[in-house]
Amino acid sequence: MSIVIKGKEKYIIDRTLINIALKNFNENELPKFMINLKKLGVDFFEIDERTFDVLGPLIKSGVFIFRVSKIEQLEKCKRNGIEYIIVKQEDLEFIRINYIEENYDFKIILEIDVSSYIGNYIQKMPKNIDVNRLFSVRFIGESNWYFDNSNGGKFNVSTNIYASNKFSMATAVGFQAILEGFDSITTTFCGKDGAYGTTALEEILVALKVILDGEISGEIVLLSEMRLQYEKTTYCKLPNNKPVIGLDIFKYESGVHVAGIEKNPVTYEPFVPELVGMERKLALGKHSGKNSVICKLKELGIDNNYTVSEIISILEQVKNKSISNKMELSDGDFIDICRGIKGLCYVQNC
Repeated sequence: MSIVIKGKEKYIIDRTLINIALKNFNENELPKFMINLKKLGVDFFEIDERTFDVLGPLIKSGVFIFRVSKIEQLEKCKRNGIEYIIVKQEDLEFIRINYIEENYDFKIILEIDVSSYIGNYIQKMPKNIDVNRLFSVRFIGESNWYFDNSNGGKFNVSTNIYASNKFSMATAVGFQAILEGFDSITTTFCGKDGAYGTTALEEILVALKVILDGEISGEIVLLSEMRLQYEKTTYCKLPNNKPVIGLDIFKYESGVHVAGIEKNPVTYEPFVPELVGMERKLALGKHSGKNSVICKLKELGIDNNYTVSEIISILEQVKNKSISNKMELSDGDFIDICRGIKGLCYVQNC
């Protein structure tokens, strides 16, 4: 259990492997990325038959939950030591829970689509299913809802939320579910899952840590490293503004922004970059101000022996070059401008 909220342990079921197996991936990077997923706090890796067949030789350890879609897969799970299985609500006609219980020792997660239930989800399930004997009940869907388990304490079963991001609210729904008492949450790294996506692993962990001050035993500081590993593993470049792990989310440029960050970073930042293994970076561009130039001099270890007029001259050249190049300046470009204003003797790093 990597998460403790208000004294209650929560666990994570992660589907990242299923999505990696759907496309080309880097076999050399995957094992390292998977190790870090475990370090981050993933308790269970959800897989299906395709994932097992494609990644089987590469995934040497971990606790796996197998999505059963055919009755024959039960024997495959048994042969390979799989302890946990998921059965979808719509498959109950040919994969009967009581048959599994009578013939196997699997711990069963029953997946229910919330769109088929208005309320009282558990009460409407088939009469021959003893909910209390299940390992967990998973609710899948996109609505803003929570599990009602207040029927006189009749049901005592672990609950899991698998939110869809159809309405761009999967992390919010997952957060609410944990807050309402759900025992576990289904995630993927970066939220990439199926057509719409689901709760992003990195987003929910940081949200629970920062907003609820939850106890997160996983190593969140690995997230910056894992962004690079994910890109190498999937051959997929993530947006620079991706929440929590985007390359540019702690980059600041405008003069007012720079002044605020220098005085008090929480003015603009919901959490410190070190929490996720990143660093704050001052960018110089067309929106920069005098404070930006002064702070960049300090950041690069350059003696600030410049007059106000010289700072203004540096700033003008910074803006002009940024507009001309249609991008922010590199540190090398900035040093060259400083050299042009005063000689090398004024620049420590030259």
